[in-house]
Amino acid sequence: MATTFGATTDGITVVRHFADQVKGRTFLLTGPSQGGIGSETVISLAHGSPAMIILVGRSLAKAEDAINAIKETNAGTGVKFIEADLASLKSVRKAAEAILNDDEIPRIDVVINNAGVMACPYTLTEDNIELQLAASLTGHFVLTNKIMPKVLAAGAGSRIVLVSSTAHRYRPFNLEDPNFAEEGTYTEYDGYGSAKSAEMLYGVALNRRLAASRGIRTYAVHPGGIATHLQDHVKAAGDETHMMEVFDKVCRVIQGISIAEYFAKNPYKTLQQGCSTTLVAALDPDLANREGYYLEDCALTTDPALAKPWATDPELAEECWKKTEELVGETYKL
Repeated sequence: MATTFGATTDGITVVRHFADQVKGRTFLLTGPSQGGIGSETVISLAHGSPAMIILVGRSLAKAEDAINAIKETNAGTGVKFIEADLASLKSVRKAAEAILNDDEIPRIDVVINNAGVMACPYTLTEDNIELQLAASLTGHFVLTNKIMPKVLAAGAGSRIVLVSSTAHRYRPFNLEDPNFAEEGTYTEYDGYGSAKSAEMLYGVALNRRLAASRGIRTYAVHPGGIATHLQDHVKAAGDETHMMEVFDKVCRVIQGISIAEYFAKNPYKTLQQGCSTTLVAALDPDLANREGYYLEDCALTTDPALAKPWATDPELAEECWKKTEELVGETYKL
């Protein structure tokens, strides 16, 4: 069915359009905190009467607003909260086991890996993984791969969606030194760009393992520019002049124009507009009949200027998979 979705499409509009892809199905989303696109995504899904929404987050308190909104929107939708800190592999593995052992979750039709952090100071997690890489890649890698039996139980047509960013265009995944251990090589945006490129490569590797043989597809999306808590680390830096200089440099690399020019053409999206591309990736059945893996503004694209080859190359994806297995200390045969 032809659609006219674009940059200003609301998430609820997408859900209502693909209502038959929502009703009675089970969705899992990471990062459902108040005021973020994850929360807005699941609230939008509630308008389509899913059977269950599973929220994976660091604390129940941060997810309560989303839980209450889901129940107010559709009292018939079941909601489960699973505590997990994606920066802790121990926490992620515990959460995965809870999901696998829960008989009330016989299958998971759609996994939306939404959680992440952006432009934070250099930090190593308890697993000695750079924080942005842990939040975007390794935590989701372990969680998704471990709960895969429940996704496989849902069968062909299931989806895995990775909420990425145009920041993947800033730099490739730092395969040789993923944790930026070499002194002087880390900047907040080098870390973010590297992590987002790695996240996209993970999705390419998942598609190689699942799309043709199982009919389960993975898509990566850029939600757009939205003012959320994702920018908290940037705001905390305090030096607004320096911050804008960095933003301008990053924007020129990613978009080819200054940040002032970019926002003159692309004003901030609302949360509803910000969750719509994720929902198209999760729900549109026609995507499986078209070439492409990466979506912006609700549209699938193969333009190498938008989806950089370093984030979509199958050989690099396999290298990323092996490197990620090394980082998490576990191999996965899907």
